[in-house]
Amino acid sequence: MHRLLFLILSVGAGTGFTPLSHRLSSWKWSRTTQLSVVTPVGPFCPFRSSAAQHLDTSMERVTKATPDFAADMQRLQLDMMTGEQPDPERVNKIADGLEEAVDDWENLIARLNFSNDFQTKEYAKLTQAHLEKHGQSVQELSSMMRWQAGCMRALASGGRIQPPPPPPGVDLMKMMNEAQEAESNANKPSLSGMSNAFNQGFITTTPFKGTEAPFQTEMVREEYEKLCRDHNGLIEFGQTYATFDPLGKIAFLDEIEKIEERWDVFFARFSLLGAIDQQFVTECSQFLSSMNLNEENFRALLKTAHDLMREDAEKERNSSSSSNFS
Repeated sequence: MHRLLFLILSVGAGTGFTPLSHRLSSWKWSRTTQLSVVTPVGPFCPFRSSAAQHLDTSMERVTKATPDFAADMQRLQLDMMTGEQPDPERVNKIADGLEEAVDDWENLIARLNFSNDFQTKEYAKLTQAHLEKHGQSVQELSSMMRWQAGCMRALASGGRIQPPPPPPGVDLMKMMNEAQEAESNANKPSLSGMSNAFNQGFITTTPFKGTEAPFQTEMVREEYEKLCRDHNGLIEFGQTYATFDPLGKIAFLDEIEKIEERWDVFFARFSLLGAIDQQFVTECSQFLSSMNLNEENFRALLKTAHDLMREDAEKERNSSSSSNFS
């Protein structure tokens, strides 16, 4: 039983279930610059839809639970390693918190998926893309976490309760190997690590103060203002994304990617001129490092999320075509 709990703790301590998108700073990474600078696209967009703002409370609850849970699991794991008998009350408390957090997470993911709003659906797809990258799904992760909670309750019972069987398809040895790999691979992305970074709020400055030399040119000011207007308008238009027909959804994704490219070009020019606030650059570097991510792999993750949304639109389109011919 103790060996089983040690496995559970090893896996659980490195597992996160916070949506990738929660309460990030208002900016995102640029593909075209050599600096680890964040540009305002994807979940870092400062323009928030009404649906995304209404989800803040649910997201905050899930995000705040993750670091506490990870710390509790690590302390319990340390006790087991030193041969100390775990306190049943403490183990049950951790199990309660784990099950409650999984409930909150599942409810949040369901709300994201069933929303009409583009931004909230984008958040859900980012989470899906991150999990799929590591061979997991939302359902599999939830099942594994609930199983871990059940095993902790069995331990706390002192043998009165039998541990539940692993979820179908779960390979215990693979889980142990992945847990050990996560501990030794500091560059492997971690949802719990990202949650910690978001809570610490590393990015507190903005890339521009508005007094930089390029802004003295009317053309640059107008370009910046138009880019902000266009981006904000697109986010507002996307609040009914789920009601668009398949071609409309694909066209909307095309426009989102055009906005990303425009921000990339704008930031690249400021970077070449040395006009991006250096404190902002430093904070971005620390922020990226704290999440074990870099510009390239996060941008790839965002593209994967958008590709998943395109695939959904194409499936809907093909389904509609089949219905029309039947």
